Amino acid sequence: MNNHNYLELSEKYGSPFYLFDFDLLKERLTKLQERTPANARLCYAIKANPFLTAALKDTGILFEVCSPGELSVCEELKVNPAQIVFSGVCKTQADIKHAYEMNVFTITLESIVQCRYLIDTVKNSSCRHNQAVILRLTGGNKFGMSEKDILQALKLLEECHDIHVRGIHYFTGTQKKTAKIEQETEYIIKYCDELQKNTGCSISEIEYGPGFSFDYFSGNDFSDNFSDYDRFCSLIKNSSYKFTIESGRFIASACGTYVSRIQDIKTDGTQNYCIIDGGINHINYYGQIMGMKIPPVELLKNGKQTVSGESMQDYEICGSLCTVADVLIRKLALSSPCIGDMLIFKNIGAYSVTEGIYLFLSHSLPAVLCIENGSVKQLREHIETYKLNY
Repeated sequence: MNNHNYLELSEKYGSPFYLFDFDLLKERLTKLQERTPANARLCYAIKANPFLTAALKDTGILFEVCSPGELSVCEELKVNPAQIVFSGVCKTQADIKHAYEMNVFTITLESIVQCRYLIDTVKNSSCRHNQAVILRLTGGNKFGMSEKDILQALKLLEECHDIHVRGIHYFTGTQKKTAKIEQETEYIIKYCDELQKNTGCSISEIEYGPGFSFDYFSGNDFSDNFSDYDRFCSLIKNSSYKFTIESGRFIASACGTYVSRIQDIKTDGTQNYCIIDGGINHINYYGQIMGMKIPPVELLKNGKQTVSGESMQDYEICGSLCTVADVLIRKLALSSPCIGDMLIFKNIGAYSVTEGIYLFLSHSLPAVLCIENGSVKQLREHIETYKLNY
């Protein structure tokens, strides 16, 4: 994406904007698939960035959706229901009925209440079919069920022969160290072994979200950062269980940039400031700390990168929001920035496009662009939000 004329794109589509490189995304996914053992498959958590769904829908991976809205995104994009895993902690009876009637591949059950919703749905449906489910085991938070509730769920679901318990879902968080992933992998395999031994049930699959870490602030090229993934695959490749490897950030982060224009430059006598037309309402390196960290960022002057060797000064990079919290970088060395220059934030492919505090101060939503096969396309225009605030 370094070869794009971001100034030209900003003139055509407006500033600020996101740009997602679909070619880079699919190249990374291909490398992951080549490393994935025969007993495993990848599942993209679309909450990381739903704008990538269309680019990935024909790659053969699964999609984890965690809300009725995300399910509707898949319907609008005509994602094959056989690729959908419908998760979510707050599924209603209507939500489960909708997913069941779509004949989604798998429904994740996160509570006894959700089990009963599905049983009632199946019993009262005029289009009954065999529905695969996975039971989510809690990792010590609001998600999933306790070991005791898992046992109760298995007994309840035995009543309905049209429901097939395929396996167990386990996820505890993200940005984890390798040692933690290894510990959790050992735990969930042992848990499934004991569950089958103690209940006589048949568990063939484990859906696990390793939460591979992504260091947004190292400045490294992340096109080949697969060491954690390779280590995890070596742990599961000889397992008797089939694994669904759930990932979002690890797949999506490197494919995106966020482009914002410098609108003002000033000093308070001791500190220099660059004010951009975006801010923390648009940029969120989710799982890390903004402000004190320095993400990979480039200054583009008249469409060109900063010339090496020019004198540098430190600037605090601030957004357009009327709050002192709107600081993206506390100290960034720049060479003679000017109003109208662009700041290009990298590794923005996951979460920022959906995690921002978009309604604060009624600023417009940024445009969303993608590049595929060398062509740029607009996926979303700038959208005014003020109409939602009165």
